[in-house]
Amino acid sequence: MGATWLALRADLRARWRAMAGLALLLGLIGGVVLAAAAGARRTDTAYPRLLRWANAAQVDVVPNTDGLPTAYFTALGRLPQVASMSTTGSPEPQLASPLAFRVSAIVADTQIVPGVGTNGEPTALLSPPFTATAASRRASYGIEAGIRLRPGASMDRFAAAAAALAKRYPASGGKIDIISLSDGVAATQRAIRPEAAALALFAALAGLIALAVIVQLLSRQLTLDSAEFPVLRALGMTRGRLVTLSLARTAVITGAGGLAAVGIAIAASPLMPIGAARLAEPAPGVEVNLAVLAAGFAVFALVPLAVLVPAAWGAAGRARGPLGLAEPARPGHVSRQGSLLGGAGSVTGGIGVRMAFEPGRGRTAVPVRSALVGTTVAVASGLAAAVFGASLIGLVGTPHRYGQNWAQVLDLGFGGVTSQFAAKVLAREPALAGVAAGNYGQLSIGTGQAIVPAIGIGPARGRDYLTLLAGRAPSAPDEIVLGAQTLRAVHRRVGQTVRVTVDQIVNPPSYGRTSRTMRIVGVAVFPSFSRGSFTATDLGSGAAVQAAVLSESSPQTGCMGRVTCYNFFLLRYRPGADARADGARLQAAVIASGCPVGSCLVTTDQRPSDIRNDTGVRDTPLLLGAVLALLALATLIHVLLTSVQRRRPDLAVLKVLGLRPSQVLGTVLWQASALAAAALLVGLPLGVLAGRWAWVLFARSAGVAPEADIPVALVLAAIPVTLLLAIAIAVGPGWAAARIRPARVLHAE
Repeated sequence: MGATWLALRADLRARWRAMAGLALLLGLIGGVVLAAAAGARRTDTAYPRLLRWANAAQVDVVPNTDGLPTAYFTALGRLPQVASMSTTGSPEPQLASPLAFRVSAIVADTQIVPGVGTNGEPTALLSPPFTATAASRRASYGIEAGIRLRPGASMDRFAAAAAALAKRYPASGGKIDIISLSDGVAATQRAIRPEAAALALFAALAGLIALAVIVQLLSRQLTLDSAEFPVLRALGMTRGRLVTLSLARTAVITGAGGLAAVGIAIAASPLMPIGAARLAEPAPGVEVNLAVLAAGFAVFALVPLAVLVPAAWGAAGRARGPLGLAEPARPGHVSRQGSLLGGAGSVTGGIGVRMAFEPGRGRTAVPVRSALVGTTVAVASGLAAAVFGASLIGLVGTPHRYGQNWAQVLDLGFGGVTSQFAAKVLAREPALAGVAAGNYGQLSIGTGQAIVPAIGIGPARGRDYLTLLAGRAPSAPDEIVLGAQTLRAVHRRVGQTVRVTVDQIVNPPSYGRTSRTMRIVGVAVFPSFSRGSFTATDLGSGAAVQAAVLSESSPQTGCMGRVTCYNFFLLRYRPGADARADGARLQAAVIASGCPVGSCLVTTDQRPSDIRNDTGVRDTPLLLGAVLALLALATLIHVLLTSVQRRRPDLAVLKVLGLRPSQVLGTVLWQASALAAAALLVGLPLGVLAGRWAWVLFARSAGVAPEADIPVALVLAAIPVTLLLAIAIAVGPGWAAARIRPARVLHAE
C-alpha cells in the first residue's frame, strides 16, 4: 500500500483544485438535498411534537346543560383513564360591551391551521385576574375540561365513566358531550403533510438526479486520471492497486463533499420547518437530525464509490502498453458536424465542435459521452420540473380547474328556502347573470356504504356549473355524478349503477334514510361544499345529484311534499360588475328578508383543502427546476475546465501552427455552444414528455383534468438563455486556453 499512498499524495498535491471543485459541487448539491430531507422530517413531525411538548388534551368534556359543579371536574380528573386534566371557562357575554386588552403574548394552540373542523374560530386567552372584574361578572361561564388519556386507555371506557359520573349531579342536568379532538388533530396534520411531502419529493428527485450527474462527473474524472495507469503499471503497480488508487481518489472527493453537505444542511436548518408547521415547531432554530444527516452522508460518500467500482476495474485492466503509451485499439470517433464546419471555412468552429464531441486519443483523451449525458439529464430534469410546476400553478390559480365555475355562493347553512322566495330576493340584484340552486347532504355509496359528501344541483340560469371530466350532469333523480377518487373507491365506471343511501332530515326533527339504485352518468371535479363541521367535498371526492334528492322537509319553510328547498345558490355576475359590492348588497337583502345574521353568507373562496394545501407548495417544483438548472451549469463548467486542462498539449500545438489567442478563445466558445446545443436538442423534448407524464400521474390521483400546462415561452426562452450562459461560462476557460504558452506546455510533455 505504500506505492498507492505515495501516488495518492502526489495526486492531492497536483490536482487538488479539480478535486476540490468536484467536492464543492457535491457538497452544495448534497447540502440542498439534505436540508430538504431533514426539513421534510421536521415539518411532518412538528405538530405531533408540539402536542407532546404541551401535553395537549385529547378529549374535551363539555356540559350540554347549564353546567356542572366544580366537584364533578375534580372527580373527573381522578378517573383511572385520565393522565392529566385542565379546565377552562368559556365566557358568553350577555350584553355586548367594548373592552380594551393588552396583548401580552402570542401562543400556538389548536389554530395551527385556521378553519380546520370545529377549531376554526379564533381564540383569545384571558388572564385569571380578569375573572375578578365587573366585566367578567357580566358574563356567564361554562366550565369545560381538556383531558389527556393514559397510554393504552380506552376512549369508550372513559366516555362511559364520565357520563356515569355526570349523572350523580341531576340538579345541574347531568348531561355532557364527549368531543374527541383526534379528528381536528388528523385534519391539521393532513393540512401540513403536503408541504412535508413536497420537501421529501424535492429531496428524493434532486438527490437521484444529483447522484446521476455526480457519478457521471466522477466517472469522467476517473477516465481522465486513468491515462497515467499504463505508466504506473509499467512501474510495477498491480491492477488491484490501481483500482484502490482510483477509489481512494474518489473517496477523498465524496467524503469531503459529504461533510460539506452535512455542514450546509445544518446551517440551513433554521429555515425549517415550512408553512403552517413553522407555527407548531416547539424548538425553532438550528437542528441536527443525526439519522437524516448520517444517512445522507453515507449515500453521497459511498454510493458513487459503489457505482464506480466496475469503471475503476475496467480502467485498470485497460492500462497495458509499453512505457505508458496507451493508444486506443480502434480509431476515435470523428464528428461530422466538426468536419462540415471545417470544410465550410470555420476553423475555430470545426475544432471547437470536434473538442465537444470527439474524445481524442491517448493522454489527451476526454470522455465526452459522460459530459453530454450529465448535461442532458440536468437540462431535461429541470425542464420537467418546470412543466410540472407550471401545471400546478395553473391548477391552484384557476377556479374552473378545481370546480368553481361561479363568482360567489350565497350559503344558507342549515337553513333552506323555496325557489319562489329565492327568486324574489335575487331579483333585487340586477348584476346577476346566472344562478344555480343547490343543496348540501351526504350519501352512503356502494356495498361498503362509504359515506360521501354530496351536493344537489337544482334549477339553473346558465350552464356548466359542474366541471366534468367525463359524461354529463345528472338530469333525473336516479342519476349521480362522482368524483374520480370516489369512483375508484366504489370500483365503478361511468354508465354502471351503484346502490345509494340518502340521509334526510324531516320534521319533527328526525332522520330518514332512503335507498335507491343510481346510474353513474359523469365524473366531476368538486370545490369545497360543506356546512358546519361536516366533511367537505374535495377535488376528486364527492357526489352530485339532483337537488330534490337532498331536499330537507320543513313545514316552517313550506318544504313539504314535492316542494324543494335549497341551502345555497351559485352566483355569476355580468362582465364589469363589482362582485364584492354586489355580494355585500345581496347579503344585506337576504338578511333583511328574515335570514338570521351569521346564517346567510355570501362567500367567494371555495377552494378545496387539497388546493389550499397545494398552494403552499406550488413553487417547490420550480425551485427544484432552478436547482437542476444550476446543476447543469456546474456540470458544463466542470466539463470545460477539465477539457481545457486535459487538452493543453493539443491547444499548444494549434498555437504553434498559427492559431491566434482570439481563435483559441473562439474554439472553446464553440465547444461550449455545441455541448449546450446537443443537451437542448435531446433534453428539451425529453423534459417536456417527462413533465407531462408526471403531471398526468398526479392529476389522475388527485381527480382533476390531466392536461398539462406547457410553458411554451419558458421552453423557447431556454434555448437562447442556455446558449448565452454556455458562452458566458466558456469565457473563463477560453481565456485561460488563449494564454497557454506552447513552449512551456510542450517542454513538460
